[in-house]
Order: sequence, then C-alpha cells, then structure tokens
Amino acid sequence: MIELRHAGIKVSRLGLGTWQFSSKLWGKNLTTTQVSLLLSTAISQGINLIDTAEIYGNGRSERLLGEAILRLDAREKVVVVTKIAGFRKPVFEEFLRAFKNSHKRLGFKPDVVLHHWPPRNINEICNVVNALESLVAQGYVAAYGLSNYGLKELREALNCVRKIEPVANQLQYSLAYRVVEKELLEYMKRNNIALLAWSPLAKGALAGLTEPKNLAQRMDGVFKAASKDEKLQNALNHVAVRHGVSKSTVALAWLISKGAIPVVGTTNPARIVEYAKALSLSLDGQDIELLDKSSEKYVEHWGLTYRQPAPLASMPRSLQMLLVTLMRGI
Repeated sequence: MIELRHAGIKVSRLGLGTWQFSSKLWGKNLTTTQVSLLLSTAISQGINLIDTAEIYGNGRSERLLGEAILRLDAREKVVVVTKIAGFRKPVFEEFLRAFKNSHKRLGFKPDVVLHHWPPRNINEICNVVNALESLVAQGYVAAYGLSNYGLKELREALNCVRKIEPVANQLQYSLAYRVVEKELLEYMKRNNIALLAWSPLAKGALAGLTEPKNLAQRMDGVFKAASKDEKLQNALNHVAVRHGVSKSTVALAWLISKGAIPVVGTTNPARIVEYAKALSLSLDGQDIELLDKSSEKYVEHWGLTYRQPAPLASMPRSLQMLLVTLMRGI
C-alpha cells in the first residue's frame, strides 16, 4: 500500500480498471454477478484501488461497480476513483451535477474524483482546479486529481491551486508508451502527485496478444506497434521465463518499479490473479536494464511531450459531448 499525499488515502500499488465492464469499443457488457467475481478476486489479491468514469458505458460501468461493491459488502475494502468528463463546462455547478450523478449510479460517494482530460483552452484550467477543490472543501469527496494532463497543463493546474492540491494524474504509460519519462514523471514525483498508469499493457499487446480482437485494440496505434515489436516482446519473454511469470506480470512490475500505479482492466478473474503477482515480483537491475533498452525508442516515438492521446480531446467541447452522447459512452 502507498499513501496518496495531501489526502491520507492508502491504495494498492496496482489498480483495477472498469472500462471493459460495459464498453462498445471493447465489445463488453458484463452482469453484476460477473463484476462481483472480478471485484472479490481483486480484493482477495490485495487490490483495493478501483478506477471508473462517467463515460464508461454511458455510466453503466459505475452502476455495475456500485452494485457489486454493495452486494459484496465491500465498501470499506476499496478506494473508488471516478472521472468527470472533459467536455463538462468547468464551473462548480456543472461538476457538482456530474459528481452527484456518479454518486447516484455508484450508490455511494466515490473517494477520489479526477478530471478526465484537460480543456482545449489552457486558461480554463484554473476553473477546473478550483471547481474540484470546492468539491473537496464542501465535503462531497475526499480528494481530487487530474487525468491526461501533460507537463504544461499540470504546471498550470498547480499554479491555480488555492488550498487543496491534486493527489494524482492518470496518464497513458507502459513499456510501449514512455512519453511521461521526458519530464512529467519527475515533476509529479517532486510534487507528490501519484501517477495512475492507464493502458499499462498496451491493451493486451504487452501480454503477448498479436492480433486485435475488438475496436479498442484496432484503433490503438500503441497496440499495433507493441504487438509487432519483436525486440520488446523477446525482452519481456526473457524476463518472464527467468522469473516463472507471464509477460503481463513483468510489464506491470516494470511500471511499479518506475513509481507508477498501473490500472489494468480485464473481464477474466484469472487474469487478476496473474496481474497481482506483479505486486510481489522484484525485478533486478539486469531485468530493468533489458526492458529499458528494448523499449527506449518509445520515450520519444509518440512525441516529445505528453498530450491526451484520444482525438476526442482536441474537438470543441460541444462536439465532444455530442459524440459521446451519440455513442452512448465509450
């Protein structure tokens, strides 16, 4: 367990993501019974950090998660993080409305709320931060954070803080996407901001998957690059065989060694058991060096600075909302 600074909340070094619970992009639509099994398995493996968002399945992932937690009587055993969509107008009233809707779907207050992606206009970041601070100050939520905020946006966000600082920034980070290592990772460490790593297995490519099985994977350039990267796959396999674990366990343990908290998704309870082995896997200097060198091109391959990868964030706010509404979530 590690403590989220500024909030005193203790979370596991590995988190469970819920995007796949209900998603057209993943082609998944689980039942409460299936989610309950996933959640009970995660808890049994020492995982207490659960990540969701209002746009996952148009709110259905939140609803399924809440039903499972209540069915298992596990509210005190988990830390729930949800995300307010980046298309929300950055004012307190709008954020409060979104938060209350998440509260209603979950059946309880989430512990942490993140802003899913930054506004196109950097001048609006102060509005975002101050609205999130107000949610905490008025007792709606214990802590807040950000998501997909690059170095420029994060610096601006911290400059905007009045009193309550963000506890986390959720970013894409994996052996196949290392852009955060340019400056952002160290900046976050200096400011005691936890890095929650999304897509830590490059949507399955770092687990050894070679061909896409759904739209989420087919649309992902990182999946395509990693699945075809023989040098990286051979390095993962070498370390995995050496330790008697899977490639995915090694990829997650590498992220943990970098100080990140991987948030990994699955619909298979057995995978959770496999992933949780990363919590006890200790990679030595030789392992880290091999993995670092085999993936070093991905520090700059995707750009010199971190930017929200999804094209959605580059659209006008009204178009973002329209697209997500028409898709009934992602």
